[in-house]
Amino acid sequence: MKAMEPRLTRAVVEWTGWGTAPAPVRDDARVIAKFGATAGPALVKAARRLEADYGFGSEEFRLRHPELGTDAVDALAWASAYDA
Repeated sequence: MKAMEPRLTRAVVEWTGWGTAPAPVRDDARVIAKFGATAGPALVKAARRLEADYGFGSEEFRLRHPELGTDAVDALAWASAYDA
């Protein structure tokens, strides 16, 4: 099993705007500003990949991605709800 990655969870939350924006923002620049030019782009890529994998089912997604904290899964669910 993968260990939880707090930095990835924080990056997904930052990227979506969960808890700070009235609607999903999917802002690469926010993640890069927070995590730097070295780690930021890789975290953005991971956030985009996770969003593509999320779909609309958090139960199965949670099983596939135990490395993510609850906040990241909630952020992706919130962002996906706007796309519906």
